[in-house]
Amino acid sequence: MSEEILRFVDTIHRDRQVSKEVIFTGIEMALVSAAQKNFDQEEGIEVNIDRDSGIISAICDGVGFDPREVLGRIAAGAGKQVLFQKIREAEREVIYKEYVDRVGEMFNGTVASRKGGGLVITLGSRAEGFMPRGEQSHLEEWKEGDRIKVVLKEVNLQPTRVQLLVSRGSPDLVRRLFEQEIPEVADYVVEIKVVAREAGNRTKIAVATLDSNVDCVGACIGVKGSRIRNVTDELNGEKIDVVRWHESVEVLIPEALKPAEITSIALDYDTMTANVYVTEDQQSLAIGRRGQNVRLASKLSGWELNICAITEEELAQLRARGIESRVEQIFGERLAQVAGANRSETEVVNPLDKLFDTGQPTAEEIAEEYGDDAVVMGLEDLPGVTEEIADKLVEAQLDSTEALLEADVKGLAQIEGLDEDSARLIIEKIKEIMESVDSEEE
Repeated sequence: MSEEILRFVDTIHRDRQVSKEVIFTGIEMALVSAAQKNFDQEEGIEVNIDRDSGIISAICDGVGFDPREVLGRIAAGAGKQVLFQKIREAEREVIYKEYVDRVGEMFNGTVASRKGGGLVITLGSRAEGFMPRGEQSHLEEWKEGDRIKVVLKEVNLQPTRVQLLVSRGSPDLVRRLFEQEIPEVADYVVEIKVVAREAGNRTKIAVATLDSNVDCVGACIGVKGSRIRNVTDELNGEKIDVVRWHESVEVLIPEALKPAEITSIALDYDTMTANVYVTEDQQSLAIGRRGQNVRLASKLSGWELNICAITEEELAQLRARGIESRVEQIFGERLAQVAGANRSETEVVNPLDKLFDTGQPTAEEIAEEYGDDAVVMGLEDLPGVTEEIADKLVEAQLDSTEALLEADVKGLAQIEGLDEDSARLIIEKIKEIMESVDSEEE
């Protein structure tokens, strides 16, 4: 019997990955439970098994007994029940520890059966996952025995088993497929910033890279779409839009709304809401089928987006108001200082009115104050420039249009908080404003 016990312990240990000590303890508890039934008493029974030889020593009220001779069938049956319950508990603990830290990982499994509207997925020799209907894609239909890729979404330890909730509708599945199919993502050259997904319909994924020699969007799509095609095939034709991530929301929102072209954006930072203005022919494209495009763009950017159709006339008025507002922000404070020297302290004059007054101040006065061809700007009005970045620009003596243009993209990219894309936008915005001011003077 000692050899049988050792073989039994070794078999269970190898098949179910349960430690031998747990199995030995389970056998001892099972024999104690069987003896209690046989002798009809709760106390005074001890059973010990030698871990090396498998020899059993059993005592009842100080008197030794042989479990094989004393225990009847009913008592032995009760003992087996205790033993297998102990093994199941140990196995449940092993499975929980194996999977609890692997939430978000992708697994290869096999469809075992249907359960209600969900699927039971075999993940290994000992574990099964359950995929409810809400975690499935409507594009897919699975049969028993099909191979399937799923991501682990939740691990729940229940009294009798471990419930592994798996999914094919999670954004994590797209993320893991990109890591599998695109070497630059797997090697962390290209970083996936955000994934917004409506399973079975469309996914938008924002990517970025710190390597200026790598086109992060092109690396994900591949030559003629060869790389991303592998991902869409695995998702049964689900459409995937890859966009370039940017820290500036003014740049990110137009990227997220592609393929629609937008004309203007009005941002409310307090409510994280953006009014996005588009021409009438772009409105349906920006909203998407049943609002899908704008919903995914909103998830991707983290802002609530309102799509507003605008006519050419309204667009011209909007741009005119924008130019006036920008001119007031750019020149208001400086012109107020220039004009203040020629009026009494009690007189209140709008600096913007002085700007369009051909009498005062004169072009010569402005040129004398700032130099020829100079445009005075508020740093925080530039795209992507926060109050902190503005302070750093001032410290670096980059607080004028001349200094900013002279520094160019490479110089601005050295400022903490700015990268080459942000620096390029700043230079382009300065040149745009200077050209608009020049055209107004003409």
